[in-house]
Amino acid sequence: MKNFLFFLLLTTGTIFGQNIETLKEFAIRDAKATSQASINRNINTILKYTHPEISKAYGEKQLKDTMDEIFRTMDAQKIKIISSEIDEITDIKKEKKEYRCLVKNTVKMDFNGRFITLKSSLFGFYNKKKSQWYFVESNKLLDDPQTKELFPNFKTDIEIPQDEHIADN
Repeated sequence: MKNFLFFLLLTTGTIFGQNIETLKEFAIRDAKATSQASINRNINTILKYTHPEISKAYGEKQLKDTMDEIFRTMDAQKIKIISSEIDEITDIKKEKKEYRCLVKNTVKMDFNGRFITLKSSLFGFYNKKKSQWYFVESNKLLDDPQTKELFPNFKTDIEIPQDEHIADN
C-alpha cells in the first residue's frame, strides 16, 4: 500500500510538472506570436490572442477599426515598434478554475528618432479547449477603468509589475 501511494504521488507530480511545462511552452509560443503580430501589424493574429471578454465587449469590427486607427496614428507620428522580445514566463498558477500566467516582455520603439525601451507584461489566460493562451496587458487589469469593468472581480496571486519606460541614448 505504501508503494502504491508513493507511486501515485510521484506519478501525479510528474504529470502536473509536465502539464506546467507544456503550458509554459504554449505560453511562450502564443506570446511570441502576439508579439510578432504587433510588429507586423497583423490585426487578425492580434485578435486571435485577445481575451474573449474584450472581443465580446467591443466586437471584432470595432477592435479592427481601433487597431487600424492606432497604426495610422503611429505612422502619422512616426512611431514604430522596432522589436518585441518575450523575456520570461513567470508563475503559471491555477486560479478560478483556469490557468493563468504572467509574460514579461521588452519592447523597443522609435518615437520619431527618439528610442524608448518598454519593460511590460501580458497577463495570460489559458483556454484548454483550444490549447491556447489569451492575453491582456497586465497593468490595464489593475489601472484601466474600461479593462477593470470587463474583469470586475479580477484577483490574482501572480505579482504584476509596473511597466517601466527607459529612454535610450
